[in-house]
This record gives sequence, structure tokens and C-alpha cells, in this order.
Amino acid sequence: MDVSIIGGGIAGATAAAAAGVIGAVTQVYEATEQTIEHRGWVTLAPSAMTALDQVGVGERVRAVGFPVVEVRMVDTVTGQQRRLSRYEPGHRWPSTHVWRRDLLSALHDRLDHLGVRRHFGTAVAADQLTADVIVGADGAHSPTRRLLGNPLMPTFTGEVICYGHHPACAPGLARHVLHFWGHPDGVVAYIGDDRDGSFWFSRYHTQSPSDIVDLTRLLRPLRQTPAAAVVDNAEISDQVALYELDPRGIWHSADTVLIGDAAHAVSASAARGAASAIEDAVVLARCLQGSDTIVSALDSYTAIRRPLAWATYRPDPGQRPPCPSPDQLILAH
Repeated sequence: MDVSIIGGGIAGATAAAAAGVIGAVTQVYEATEQTIEHRGWVTLAPSAMTALDQVGVGERVRAVGFPVVEVRMVDTVTGQQRRLSRYEPGHRWPSTHVWRRDLLSALHDRLDHLGVRRHFGTAVAADQLTADVIVGADGAHSPTRRLLGNPLMPTFTGEVICYGHHPACAPGLARHVLHFWGHPDGVVAYIGDDRDGSFWFSRYHTQSPSDIVDLTRLLRPLRQTPAAAVVDNAEISDQVALYELDPRGIWHSADTVLIGDAAHAVSASAARGAASAIEDAVVLARCLQGSDTIVSALDSYTAIRRPLAWATYRPDPGQRPPCPSPDQLILAH
């Protein structure tokens, strides 16, 4: 089986690794020049760590990242508090927090080992490729999605976000615990690790994606939490407007399929974007491995993944994000 993948980010690189593991002859086309120096970080769900084990990079990602064992949420208006474990039934590992650059480096090193050919600085369209399977991992504004006849585009969620990193941990806050503080204008969050320091964000409601919130106002809710000590002298990102994509449109044709943000981009507030992309990639490979035809494989992939994408896009109030079962992520090596 020949597999061509459009996009070399987290979704595309994981898809290439998974395809390589099941024995497919795989090529990746990435429009940008080769680089893994992406800023930012991700928190990967336990199910995503199970998926990364299947493609041979889980151990390395856990080594360069750190575990997230619990979530603690505080409503600063009502004082209500809630705690959630970051372990999931059937999955061995908890959530893992990792720099995007380290995750991408692990994935691309694995592609080197598997002999996957990558074409950087090469923009291609799905209708220019002749592989048995073409995977559109080309992001929220996916040209592949449009070629499939899916007209949906990402919509603004009504929030902007900025991120911060400080080399030290906030005193008095438990390590490896993701702390959230909800306030009338949004949410702030913090997590810390003795080696990697503090990571925080401030998410703020706005009327328009072009609105720029004054930095003092954006950071004020964070300064009113125990994480205040790591706000000053932190490296702070630019503000970014948040978007999401309705997952109900067309996901595949007879030989072309969407994964990750190309199929179901979610807001950062869902904390599921990278994890969902990784899971998509491995579930797709499993379906290709276990189906008699490519069409039936793509049908099976969509039937498994779309309900989870919808539940993340429009979750039931008070419910934690859904995740696939371990058996949906196991590849025959």
C-alpha cells in the first residue's frame, strides 16, 4: 500500500509513523522548509500516549515531557472547586505535557528510522497525488478539505489567548497538577515542573478575533491566583484568536481522508487538539490494516472518530473530554 500525507506537523508525522509501522510505503509533503523549532507546548491525553507507544515514540516523549496527574478547577466567583484525575481507564500513562518542538523532533526521528521520505518546501494538492491513500493533515484551513467538497471553515470561538513560560515553579502550587481558575471574563491556568518550569495561559472573552486585550487586563486574573509569582519576567506569547471547526462535513472520498485539524479543529479550551490528531493517525492506520478495501477502512475510521470529535466540539456540560478505548489504538507490528 502506498500512502501520501499532506502536512508534516503533529498529525501528519504521526500518520506517517503509523503508516510505516503497518508496512505502507509512505511519503510526506510539507509546504514549509524543514524545521522543528515550533514554539508552544501541548498536553497529551493518556489515550494519545497509548497511541504514541504504538508508533514507537511514547517512551521518548515521556522522557522529554512530564506527567500531568490531576486537574484542579476553581470558580473564583462562586468558590466551587473540582478535581479530576488525568489517568483514563485502560491506558497505562497519565497525561503528558511536552514542548511541541520536542514532540515533533521525536516523531521525525522515528520517520528517519522507518525510512519515510519527506519532501519539505513542497506544496501539493491531493488531486496531484496518485497514492493508494492520500491523507490530508494540512490544518484547519485545509485545501484538501475543500477538494473533498467540504465547504466548512473554522469559526471564531469568542476568545483570545496568550501563553507564558517561566523557568521556575510557582511556590505553594502542587507540581504536575493543571490548575484552572475561572472568572467572569474567561479562564487562567497553570502547571509547573521542577525541570521545565512554569507554563500558564490566560483566555479572555472578546467580541471579535481582531480585538487586542490590554496585557494588564489580560494578566490581572492570573495575578490574583497563587501563580502570580511566575507572571513577571515570563516569556509571553502574542495574543491569538481561537477558532474551531464543525466536524460534521465530508471527511473522505474513495482514496483521500482528513485527519486532525483538517477534519475537526478544536479550540485550545478543549485541550484535545494534538491528542485528537495523534489518535486519528493511529486509528486510521489500524483501520487500513484491518479492512479488506480502502473505502471500508476510511468508512470505519470516520465511524470511530467522528462521534468523539463531535463530543469534543460540543461536550455535555460537566463531562470530561471523550477518549478512544485502548483496543482502538493497537497496531499489529
